[in-house]
Amino acid sequence: MNNYTKLLEIKGLIFAYLKPLTAKEIGFYGIFGVIGSFIAQTYGGWSPAMTLLIILMGSDYITGILASLKEGRGIASAASFWGLIKKGLMLLAVLIAHHVDIVMNTNAVMIGSIYFWYANEIISLAENYGRLELPFPEFIKEKIAMLKGKEKHN
Repeated sequence: MNNYTKLLEIKGLIFAYLKPLTAKEIGFYGIFGVIGSFIAQTYGGWSPAMTLLIILMGSDYITGILASLKEGRGIASAASFWGLIKKGLMLLAVLIAHHVDIVMNTNAVMIGSIYFWYANEIISLAENYGRLELPFPEFIKEKIAMLKGKEKHN
């Protein structure tokens, strides 16, 4: 097989992969595009701060599931459901903070809310890492233990 034949074969594979979209596919992708645009707009546009929050939330959720599996508890659908509800309520708090910012003509409330949830998610991630017996810096473990101790007293 010469190079020209190989190129024609590759071209055929590329065009087969890049087939025109059907009306159903365009509608499906379009709906997700509109929903994504609406969500981003309600948060005042998508920011790197929101991206990090979503990454932390996803990481916490995944490590929580892995820790439960490692401990032999399996995946409890009720616990998983309430974990997702909690994440949704966190995003609702950020959304409300954004609209408070709009009313007050500031940018501090939403950012403060996001940073608060960063701390919450990082503590939860650290707990999940501990349950998974992954190494974690000792000074962070001590700070988390202090925070949990104060939390129990309140």
